[in-house]
Amino acid sequence: MHSNAPTVARDSSIVATACASRTTLQSTAVSLATVLGFVLLVALGAQVRVPVPGTEVPMTLQLLGVLLAGLLSTSTRAALGLSTYLLLGIVGLPVFSPGSGGIWGPTGGYLVGFIPAAWIVGLLGSRGAASVGRLFGSGAIGVVVVFICGTGWRIAWLAGDWRLALQTGLLPFILKAAVELCLAVTLVVSIRCWQERCGGADVSESTG
Repeated sequence: MHSNAPTVARDSSIVATACASRTTLQSTAVSLATVLGFVLLVALGAQVRVPVPGTEVPMTLQLLGVLLAGLLSTSTRAALGLSTYLLLGIVGLPVFSPGSGGIWGPTGGYLVGFIPAAWIVGLLGSRGAASVGRLFGSGAIGVVVVFICGTGWRIAWLAGDWRLALQTGLLPFILKAAVELCLAVTLVVSIRCWQERCGGADVSESTG
């Protein structure tokens, strides 16, 4: 009599390998879709351009996209999404704000700052159990990072005139940044509540 144990073990190993491969492919697909989604979100925000008198820096909704990228995903995916966005703009695709000059223009520091800002926000605030206060705190840190990079760039651009850099690259945009932060946190909390309601409905149906 021959035992079929080796055959069963081999079949089980094949099934386990196939399941692992499928899980890996699904995870990769989700990561790719998430990254591309963030690229699209920030690119669309860049097209909302409102000129500000006295400065080359326009008002856009890019910061909102950066905050959402960090708060809704992992730090790695958020940073990868913003890095991809920057690279697409550098190679010439129209993802930057019209007439901004891109990374080589006077607003290039803000664009570069999107990457570390998204990473930090994702690191601090993307956890599922993060409180509203933590969301606000991590988002505020991200905003500060963007302004540090953008204003620092403008100081160099303006030959070291830090007062003018602050007047044209920071002060006119503080209120807008605060509104975007509040909107980002509100959207994240709303998404969480919707997910919890859907999850609760699923549980009720499965136990009914």
